[in-house]
Amino acid sequence: VLFVFSFLFTKYYQDYRDSERLATAVTICSLTLCLGAIALFPVDIYLVSSTVNLNTGLKHDWAKDQIQNILFEINSVYYVMYGLIAIFSTFVIPFAYFYYEEYEEGETNQQRIIGALKYTGFFVAFLLVCFIFGIILHPKEKKLPIDLDLEFFKKLLSESLGASSISFIIAVLMIIGMVVFIVYTAPGLSLLPIRMIKGANQGDPSDADLENYIRLNREKQRVIKAKYEDPDNQMTRKDAQQLENLLTEEKILMRRLRVYEANNTGILNKILVIFRPFEFLGGIMFLLLTIIIFLSMFLTCIDKVKNAICGSNCGYIIKHPDIFNPLNFIFVEASHYFPLDYLFMVLLILYFFLSTVAGVVFVGIRFLWMTLYKIRKNATPPQGLLLACLLLILSLLALNYTISMVVAPQYAQFGSQKYCNHTVDNVTDCSDYPSLIIPCDVTAPTGKYSYFLIYILYYICTPTAISTFIHRITINTPFFGVVFYYSQWAFLLILALGFVYSTIRPHSYISLDDYDEEGEESERLLNSS
Repeated sequence: VLFVFSFLFTKYYQDYRDSERLATAVTICSLTLCLGAIALFPVDIYLVSSTVNLNTGLKHDWAKDQIQNILFEINSVYYVMYGLIAIFSTFVIPFAYFYYEEYEEGETNQQRIIGALKYTGFFVAFLLVCFIFGIILHPKEKKLPIDLDLEFFKKLLSESLGASSISFIIAVLMIIGMVVFIVYTAPGLSLLPIRMIKGANQGDPSDADLENYIRLNREKQRVIKAKYEDPDNQMTRKDAQQLENLLTEEKILMRRLRVYEANNTGILNKILVIFRPFEFLGGIMFLLLTIIIFLSMFLTCIDKVKNAICGSNCGYIIKHPDIFNPLNFIFVEASHYFPLDYLFMVLLILYFFLSTVAGVVFVGIRFLWMTLYKIRKNATPPQGLLLACLLLILSLLALNYTISMVVAPQYAQFGSQKYCNHTVDNVTDCSDYPSLIIPCDVTAPTGKYSYFLIYILYYICTPTAISTFIHRITINTPFFGVVFYYSQWAFLLILALGFVYSTIRPHSYISLDDYDEEGEESERLLNSS
């Protein structure tokens, strides 16, 4: 299903006049990988949640034997997925990009490959440097801050060199992803619902308006030409310039009229008009979700700086949310009505993904103030698609931190798990104390069960694999945790500014999706005239 969606997405935005097989294949595979990694998150939460009996607050009997296998399998899938993401981000996508750029008349395929590998070597060198740094920075004798002296965190320091290196590589890519997350996802969260509320053609001239503009333009041309009907009367430079501007304006208005007629005729467009009320209602719901996301992130960021266990020394980790978090509360309450909480989590992740796509389409692929590529329907060059995929992949890495540590920290780390906080004579039982069955957090104790006369410790509350992965990064290298934390404040600032911008500024989808480069240049001339 994800592959089919990626295929349709690529074909929708791909320039039908300018495409390349390798770039198309890499784009589809990259999007499938990105969406697959996103789909792992709710699966991860479901697996750890299913190990606990919510009525007793204890692990199921089968889970005590199988929990390690479950964690090993989900961690293996995560490492494979994120290893592939690192390879795609630093080798496959850059190679496909430079392979397309190396195309010239008379150039052989071997020469293109050699040229692409030459430039891709810089990215591979970057990957190798990160891998080596991950080995060097591996904490051999590192001790936890006294406030973090818990079994939950002690285990995070014991990892192999390979896992440490992969963690460091992903952390570096995650920092780059935070930049993408701030630049594209933040404005997308406000632009997407506001534009759905306003409607696709809000602010665009109607058919009658365009025809009136064309009629007025031609009348102005007729007046100027009438002044110079006499062959001996030479046209002044001012009138000649004005006549040229009017001719350019007429061409642009005619193009606008053709685009408008194409966009507002046909069975599909008539169906879309019927569904316009649903689009409006969807925009209202998305707007409310954006506001709840903003409040949840804002309150959690305050909670982290106010109640962090050891502050910046461990990346602003909190034991459990001490300040009310709307989204976290919704997820915990929805967990009582299986599978409503998992459905909400899937919708939340998809909303972040669609907002990132909306941000990339609106902002375009830029370097500082310069627009490199526009993402438009049937008009996006292969290089633009490849870079867009890279941005989506990097934003995914940042999304993992934001959801699991800021948006819904308690639910994203432990799902719907609860534990019995009543132990007498090494026997945990809450049959007579249901009020002591409380939601899991990092302070939950470990349990013990007998296996062939050997007592084995296990976690009563099993954290999700992705939250453990992120905690491991922030505890081993607190610098990353500090950067991740303050990136959330930057995200909130851009989200607020994007909301103000999208509310007060009229928009036009026609100029974004249906004009070619020549049309955009003409559009600027028309606006200036």
